[in-house]
Amino acid sequence: MIPSVPPRRFLFRALRLLPLVFLTWTAGAQTSDRDILRTLQAEQPRDLAVRRALAYLRGQQKADGTVAGHFPAALTSMAVMAHFAAGHPPADQEHGPWLKRGIHAVLAQQNGDGYFGERDGSRMYGHGICTLMLAEALGMAHDEELDESIRRALKLAVRVTVNAALVPKSARDAGGWRYTPDTTESDLSLSGWQIMGLHATQQVGLPVPGAVLTNAVAYTLRLINPDGKVGYQAPGEDRPALRGLALLVLVIGHEEKNPVAKRVAERLLADPLAWTGDRFYYRAYYDAVGLSRAFPAEWEKYLPAYETTLLAHQLPDGSFDATGDSEAKGAGPIYSTSMAVMALAVQRHVLPAYQR
Repeated sequence: MIPSVPPRRFLFRALRLLPLVFLTWTAGAQTSDRDILRTLQAEQPRDLAVRRALAYLRGQQKADGTVAGHFPAALTSMAVMAHFAAGHPPADQEHGPWLKRGIHAVLAQQNGDGYFGERDGSRMYGHGICTLMLAEALGMAHDEELDESIRRALKLAVRVTVNAALVPKSARDAGGWRYTPDTTESDLSLSGWQIMGLHATQQVGLPVPGAVLTNAVAYTLRLINPDGKVGYQAPGEDRPALRGLALLVLVIGHEEKNPVAKRVAERLLADPLAWTGDRFYYRAYYDAVGLSRAFPAEWEKYLPAYETTLLAHQLPDGSFDATGDSEAKGAGPIYSTSMAVMALAVQRHVLPAYQR
C-alpha cells in the first residue's frame, strides 16, 4: 500500500522530483500513474533520518509528558517543535496524543509570573524556546480547551520577554536579552530564541510591541561587522554558529537587502558546516533557517554537502550524536536530535521561521 502523505509535504516532494518525471516521460518510457506516484513519494535520505529521529524522541517521553530529566520544559519543547517542523501537528491522529502530553507538560512548568526558565533551570534560553513552541502550537490542535491554555500561557510568557527587553541597558546591550529576566546584559545567541518567539507570536495574531522587535533587530545589526563577521556580545568577533541566526533576524526585520546580509551569507558559504565539536547542531539549525529564508538560491546550492555532513552523525537508535559537540554534550541527545530534525525539516516550509 502506498503510504499517505500530507498535502503540503507531498507538494514539495512533487516539485523537487518534477524534472525526473519530465525526463522519464520525454524519453518515451511507458510509465504508469502508479509508477509516477511511487517516484514522487520515494523517501529521501533526509526523510528517513527525520522519521527515525522522531521515533527516538517519542521513545524518551516520561509519565509526566516530559522527555528529559534536566531542562524538561526546554527540551520537551524542542522535541515537540521537531514534530511540528516535520509536519506532525497536535491534531495528528498518530502522534497527536504524544504531542499533547508534551505540551501540557511544558505548560505545567510555567511559574505564576509567566516565566518558563525558573523551574527547570533553563533560564531565559528555555523561556524563549517554550514561548516559540507554544506560538507554533496555537491553533494546531483543534482543541479549544488546549488552545485557551496555550493562549493564556503565551500572553504571560510574552510579557516576561517584553519586560526583560525593557530593562535599562547600556547602548551596547540595548534591545537584547541574556540569562535572566532582570539582567542588564545581552548576547545574540540567547536573544535569537526570544526574537523567534515574539515573531511567531505575532504570526498567530497575538500582540507584540513593535518597538521591542525593532530594537532587537537594531541590536543584531550592531553585532555585525561590515565584512560580515557576527559577534556574540561585541562587534568584531567572528562566531560561525551565529551567522545563520543573524540572517534570520535580518529577514524578520525586513533587512535582508542590507549589504551586510550578503556579506554574512558569503562568509557562511565560504566556511561550510563541519564537525568541529563547537555548537555543531546550533549552527546546523540556524544555517538552514537563516540562509534558506534570506538567500534561497544559495541555500539550494549549500544543501547537498550540508545534509551529507549532518546525516553522517545520526546513530543507529535514531538519535544524533551529542558527544562530539561541546554544547550538545551538556544538553544531551534530546537537544542534538531535535535540532537536527528542525534543521533537516527546513525544506518542508511548515513553521513560521521557515516560511519565505
